Amino acid sequence: MEAKKQIAFVEYFENEWLNSHNTWYENIQHFTPSTNDGLESFNKIIKDEDTYRERIPLSRFRIITFETVKQWSSQYKHKLKQYIQTPSITLDIWTKGYQWAKSDKSVISMNHGYTVEYYAPADDEFKISNNDIDTINTMKWNTFDQYRKRAFNVWYIKMQNDPTNWMKGICNCPAFFKCYVCKHVAGVSIRLKFCKPPPAAKDIPIGHKRKRG
Repeated sequence: MEAKKQIAFVEYFENEWLNSHNTWYENIQHFTPSTNDGLESFNKIIKDEDTYRERIPLSRFRIITFETVKQWSSQYKHKLKQYIQTPSITLDIWTKGYQWAKSDKSVISMNHGYTVEYYAPADDEFKISNNDIDTINTMKWNTFDQYRKRAFNVWYIKMQNDPTNWMKGICNCPAFFKCYVCKHVAGVSIRLKFCKPPPAAKDIPIGHKRKRG
């Protein structure tokens, strides 16, 4: 009975969330905040600037909500507030990107004219095979353990051939999903001479991490 329930759930999940509604996962739309991150950022603003962290009746909160939305609309309309179009790169990311660029990791590239795909080994590996790339592109795994081992074995970086747009590069690593920039995008761009890291990024010896603070 338990086995039948598991099979039924897998069939339901595949039909409903892989075949019918397959755009539900994190980072389906690049360079846009995830729902949770977006709500949390606005939640802090509402508490700090509008309700002042007071517990107020629902009727009063409704009035404040309409006033807040009207105020935000006016601020964005008159450029008093602006949407961030490109991610900011911290010194820590620059440092990690520079060290990654200077490492001995072998990167396989595939040119598609306007864009180029780069495949790089993850963790402590230095080389990957065409079979590893094929596994990532075709998503060849039948169990969760296979997914855990194979899906994070190769990092996929996609860049435009235009050096001025290197910050629009994307990667499939977890760090990119959070910040929309990562050491792999920065590292590939450094190798291609699309950008130059700040001098401070080179202060840390290769193989060492920058201390927090």
